[in-house]
Amino acid sequence: MRCPFIAGVLVGAFVGVAVADDGSPPAFARADDWVTTGPDCTQFAIGDIDGDGIGDVVTVNGPRSLCVAFSVAGDGTLWKASGWEVLRDGVPAGETGLLVGDVIAEWEGNEVAVRIGDRWIAYGLREKGRFTQERDVPAPPAHATLEPVDPPPYEPSARAIATIAGDLDGDGRIDRATVFDATTPSPHRVLRVAVALRDSGDSGDADGDGVPDARERDLGSDPRDRDTDDDGLLDGWEINGLPRGMTGFDGTLDPRRQDVLVAVTRYEQLDEAVAKREVEKAKGIYARLTNQNPDGSTGITMHVRWDEPVPKDAQGSWSWWEVGNRRFPSRERGIAHWMQITPGGGGQAQQTGDMGGSGAHWAAFAHELGHQLSLSHEGDSIPAWCPLYPSFMNYAFNYSLGGDPEAIGFSPGRFRNVELRETALEERLPFPFETVKYLAAPPFRFTLEDAGDGTTKIDWDHDGHFDEGLVAADINYGGSTHAGIRRIVELSASAPALVVAAGDTWLALVDPKTSAVTLRHCEADGRWSAPRVVPASSTRDDPVLVGNAEAGFVFFRTQRAWCVSRFTAASMDPPIELPELSTRDLSAVAIDGRILLVTRDDDDRLATAWFRPAPADGGSRLTPFVALDLTSRVPPGLAVEPGTSRLVMATSATNPAGHAWCLRATWCSVDGDAIRIDESRWTRGESNVNHCTTRPVVAFRAMADGNELNIFHTGWLDANGLTTAWRTKRVGNAALDDGWLTCLLYDVWTLTRVGVAFVDGPQGAIYAYRWDPGDHGEVKVNMVQTAHNGWGIDAEPMRDFDDAAKISRWGIRHSILWMRR
Repeated sequence: MRCPFIAGVLVGAFVGVAVADDGSPPAFARADDWVTTGPDCTQFAIGDIDGDGIGDVVTVNGPRSLCVAFSVAGDGTLWKASGWEVLRDGVPAGETGLLVGDVIAEWEGNEVAVRIGDRWIAYGLREKGRFTQERDVPAPPAHATLEPVDPPPYEPSARAIATIAGDLDGDGRIDRATVFDATTPSPHRVLRVAVALRDSGDSGDADGDGVPDARERDLGSDPRDRDTDDDGLLDGWEINGLPRGMTGFDGTLDPRRQDVLVAVTRYEQLDEAVAKREVEKAKGIYARLTNQNPDGSTGITMHVRWDEPVPKDAQGSWSWWEVGNRRFPSRERGIAHWMQITPGGGGQAQQTGDMGGSGAHWAAFAHELGHQLSLSHEGDSIPAWCPLYPSFMNYAFNYSLGGDPEAIGFSPGRFRNVELRETALEERLPFPFETVKYLAAPPFRFTLEDAGDGTTKIDWDHDGHFDEGLVAADINYGGSTHAGIRRIVELSASAPALVVAAGDTWLALVDPKTSAVTLRHCEADGRWSAPRVVPASSTRDDPVLVGNAEAGFVFFRTQRAWCVSRFTAASMDPPIELPELSTRDLSAVAIDGRILLVTRDDDDRLATAWFRPAPADGGSRLTPFVALDLTSRVPPGLAVEPGTSRLVMATSATNPAGHAWCLRATWCSVDGDAIRIDESRWTRGESNVNHCTTRPVVAFRAMADGNELNIFHTGWLDANGLTTAWRTKRVGNAALDDGWLTCLLYDVWTLTRVGVAFVDGPQGAIYAYRWDPGDHGEVKVNMVQTAHNGWGIDAEPMRDFDDAAKISRWGIRHSILWMRR
């Protein structure tokens, strides 16, 4: 369809106001979301690009490509838009206008004209999907101002930035579309389309959804709304039957109640009855959602079709997305969803998409489908695992809520009006005890008390009492905690080591070829300096760093002996051999300007000696070794306790319950050269398991009422030598694992084969680890990453979230917004 001139202006971005036969302004159907773009798209137009008689939408994106979203229709009905395709690259920047029409008569088909400053450039002559020619053209006539259509239901306050018009459905009437600058659920532009209502005498179907108005009135659907319940399925599909020959979904679709279609493929060895039982239970979760439907009901009805199982010979070689791309028919994209079910648990899925996979558990299936319907793990918070977001989308509650695995489900957002800020927490919640008592159960295990006035006291920092003032604490550790945004540093053959020396934070690594130890200091912007090579430092072992106010010292083990090199920001001393250390494991710490060394022998015994960088008597640089009445399976972690000057040592041994490789903290007094053991405590108690399989790091966080002991350590090693990382801290609440709180760092996929590092210095509380599970994009095996929020105290607020609102007002449509042509 070649766009004509109507009322003296060109159909497209700039049109006149069309009128009905009686001279009155036309009426429009209720608007639907049609296409979305990033905020970089500023100009839009409607016109027929492919000559099929229906209008398409065009825009220019930030990378300077002219793009089109072709409209898809069938059975005489306009359906949806297809995904964006590029018509032409290299459009000049600064566009202020866009139109589609027969701008150049001798060119076949319609053209797209873009206004750049005072120029109008027409692009046309489409071959193999792309425009091949461009030409300057005269400016088109002025355009009329159009009233915007109704705003997005998930963000009614979104700003309308332009209203355009054109014949989108090919019925000869001018339809209207408004571009909204939306911020929810993320910054984007959405074009909402309202088709011009047809005269009742034409077809009896005013909104063109394929259902006569009389029948819609009988059924209770809206004759002036193509999708009465806003579920992304046209009323005609829900009443007359699905398009493109789609069949096999159970139940009956209802245009007055939101429906979601899910095609399910199970692994061949998974029992069919088990799979169907779990999916039926997941259906109940969606049916109990709190969204309001046009028929007065609540909830969403899930309709399932069981497709052919995935045979065993295809399971090892195909990922779920590969299976989906092979099994999920292209003609069904934009209408239905697809899920694969495998034995076991867990899963993955596209967010705001139509494919995913899960294990054979109803909660996992419902969770992954929730991702497809646009839900995240965080709700609308930046930090994850908010304690007041009791949704099974939150990893803290994905399999249990308040200790009850049957209580999990979506969150209705009842606590949404309270923001939690970890930097300033009030230890009282404005909610009745019964509504928040789930927080006393794992994984958070907060101490609660009914205040008797409709509020609940909560010990956020686990210090054993309810503070009247504000406290700072890492409280969103239920799924895991974190140390901030991770930044790539470099490949390393060793574990990272961190220290503060002479006012700078330093990072030591071993280059991938084990030819040298390298040192970097952290700069003001958080980046690391270029590496400095320590001379003659070839090693296959982890370097050890220690620092004081004047300088840093790096210890490294060569084939002959341990060596040490003194460094500052301006100098690097030649290394000195320490043959007395032999090949023992080594740890070091600065105490009152001196450096204490703790060695570990192959029989796990520990001994201490003092390192003297420049002995005045010209004798040995090491004092005689003194055995400690302590053993460790790993080199110990060392730190000095602020305020007491006691040495705290973290070791790994078999606990009294017989569990091996368990983390123990030991406090020692320092009397001259003598080290005297005062007390030892098994972290998490004598009978619990808290593994430590590599050198731990001991650190203290300054608090208003003292200093909090933290130990960063690794967990149990798997058969491939991979392990997760953890942070264990001492808390005042002795009832909580004997006064200890242990949290997973990042997630179960963040794995390493070496120890982790941490230091609280002038550039932040820096955490470092080596990524070892496999290449992941630009993150390669043996890549060291650092982060600058090692205490895990988030600056951003977190809160509860209404899952049903996002699904019903956004996700259910946008997950299937685009059809395939």
